[in-house]
Amino acid sequence: MKKITTLILVLTCLISFSQSIETITEKISDKICDCIKNNIKSYSEIKPEFNRCYDKEFNQVFSIVDSTEQKILIQQGALEKIKNRIIPTLNNKCEKIRKVIDSELQNSVEPVANSNIKAFPTNFTEKDFKKIKKWKSKIVALDGEVIQVEKSRQNTPYSKLKIGDKEIWIISMINSGFEKVGNKLRIVGYLMEIDSNDNEFERKIHKEKYHILTFGIVNLENKQLAYFPGSEMQIKEWMNGKIPSSEK
Repeated sequence: MKKITTLILVLTCLISFSQSIETITEKISDKICDCIKNNIKSYSEIKPEFNRCYDKEFNQVFSIVDSTEQKILIQQGALEKIKNRIIPTLNNKCEKIRKVIDSELQNSVEPVANSNIKAFPTNFTEKDFKKIKKWKSKIVALDGEVIQVEKSRQNTPYSKLKIGDKEIWIISMINSGFEKVGNKLRIVGYLMEIDSNDNEFERKIHKEKYHILTFGIVNLENKQLAYFPGSEMQIKEWMNGKIPSSEK
């Protein structure tokens, strides 16, 4: 009875569009997460479990929507948007999946680093500061030493890195614990131009024009990895020798 009530609630949300697509996605993702078995031990087990639960939960909701309502949903593009957001939502919020992904990524750091694969490559050095504008909105990966740490608006570390003779600020999307003065880090993230219309916060700390929104950090001293939930695919690319693409 509880399951039926939840499905009807999700269906009502879909038909009326009274709630955001994000909210609907989370409700369906929660049902899929509940459906996935508890004893998953490897990443390879996730896909078949996801497919089984996706078909079971999503199709059960969709099957009780009449053809007219289905047409409206498809025309609005809601179903496609919801489908595209389910996996990132599960990767971020389903603890069963997060534990497996995080464990496999963490266990891969040292073996990959010690293999012939050029793991966690960089593409930005102090020489690139001369043409920094061309890197705007692109993903950069670089090595730097933490020389100052503040707090961002999101209460995550806002740090200044020394890169050769240059310096740049990075906003961490996570609280990794690595951002401490003197630590040497390898980071990956989006190089962003600070919005001149909304830079009051940054101007209280510095006068720079650019900073980096960081979604992955490797502590070069202990080889530990920290990353923002939802960026797993990009981190895997980086781990396996490729700078992630900034194209969506």
